[in-house]
Amino acid sequence: MVKPFVAQVPYAEEHPHVLAIYCSDGRFTDAVEELASHLGHERIDTLTLPGGPGLLNRWSADYLESDMVTRAARFLIQGHDIQEVLLLAHAGCGYYRARHGALGPEYVAEQQLKDLKDAANELTQAYPGITVHAYFVRPHGKQIHFESVD
Repeated sequence: MVKPFVAQVPYAEEHPHVLAIYCSDGRFTDAVEELASHLGHERIDTLTLPGGPGLLNRWSADYLESDMVTRAARFLIQGHDIQEVLLLAHAGCGYYRARHGALGPEYVAEQQLKDLKDAANELTQAYPGITVHAYFVRPHGKQIHFESVD
């Protein structure tokens, strides 16, 4: 019998009270966790799928995609008593490039920003009192910059 891997990180009984919704592109995972730590959050719940928070926009995502992500977000927000949500879209996103790439990079970036704002509005209307922070994430050489989106 093979011995199980045992993580060095201890198990914590309490759920985090912050949820990060972002694209599943692994190039940004550690940076998102670093941002959360910078904002004072030791741990985060995550909802990561290609397209990230853009899937919360029922007008630009496929209905089934949007419905699934909306339901998952509701489950986490209500079930884990989420107080704060981080929404993150990133430059060079393959999901957006596949969906809108023929319209050019400027259109893609505009759509991502619009989707971030729409997702933030959707969440604040559905969950009064929740705090939502939206970021557009860009690599700059070896650094990753998080630009706040109003």
